[in-house]
Amino acid sequence: MINKDKIQRVDIYDQNGKRVLSTKSFSFPRDFFKIKGYELVAIKGNDLPLLSKGDQITVIFEYLNGTRIQCNTRIDLSTDLQLNFHVDDGMVLEERRGSYKVNTPGAFAKILHIERGEEEITDLEEPYTAAILNINLTGVLMKCDMELNVSDIVRLKLLDDPIEINTEILRLQLDNEGELIGYGCRFLDVTPPQEEKIARFIFNCQLAERERRKNEGR
Repeated sequence: MINKDKIQRVDIYDQNGKRVLSTKSFSFPRDFFKIKGYELVAIKGNDLPLLSKGDQITVIFEYLNGTRIQCNTRIDLSTDLQLNFHVDDGMVLEERRGSYKVNTPGAFAKILHIERGEEEITDLEEPYTAAILNINLTGVLMKCDMELNVSDIVRLKLLDDPIEINTEILRLQLDNEGELIGYGCRFLDVTPPQEEKIARFIFNCQLAERERRKNEGR
């Protein structure tokens, strides 16, 4: 059952995985047409996104402790002042901060463009190749010859089932001699479909690593 008292934010994504609303203003009002096993959620505001009744949406409730609950549902009511939908218990998503990190030898990404501050945006004529050293649900450690700075926003195209995603450079990771190993990046505005693809990629990497260790032990 969803713990209503611990919810700090609600994110809503359309059927294409685009986030259409993020809000801390919501309620669980009395439901005169209660559906067994479901709770009515009402969001009120000004200039809310207009969706059609019956449109499929993904709703993610974020608790104060960082736990995220995902519910797949449909729109009951949508106006510029109110949005209603019903949700079941949903499923708990993997905690991003504690998600498993895997090494990814042989994995690469394409750098599509770089934003440096509010004014400077560089669209590359040709995508620049970067090696992905490891990955988890929160981001990647990548290595490239291009000089990047902390706080740069880098748009990457990565994975076997490709996604394009913005990342922020958080740190320059150095070895014991002070040589640059790579750039630690965090993913920005990850949609549920993108997160699912990343999780699937990590799982496949885990399977491949287990198989490699199994073969080495023969």
